[in-house]
Amino acid sequence: MPKLLIVDDEPNVLYSLRAGLASDDLEVATARTARQGLALVGSERPDVAVVDVRLPDMSGLELFDRVKAADPRLPVVVVTAFAAAETAIEAMKRGAFDYLLKPVDLHHLR
Repeated sequence: MPKLLIVDDEPNVLYSLRAGLASDDLEVATARTARQGLALVGSERPDVAVVDVRLPDMSGLELFDRVKAADPRLPVVVVTAFAAAETAIEAMKRGAFDYLLKPVDLHHLR
């Protein structure tokens, strides 16, 4: 079964994304910090990761770089509540699969 990893420090976001995406066909793991997310990349081996730009222990772009170093083939979607063209451009330059604004459209993310 495919696995999705969501890394976001907002409990409501984690809850809504998990509730909206988890199914018999998709397992969803969540982390509230970048360090927890990195640990889950190693232990859970997700098929895709959704990473918030603003995390309490490091930036989402730094986490993106570390995730890609750990698993270069893992698609990473970067999300943020703060639309900034520079951040979107930087995420895409680094190889992000997509860049989405919060609130995330579940149909688009799916």
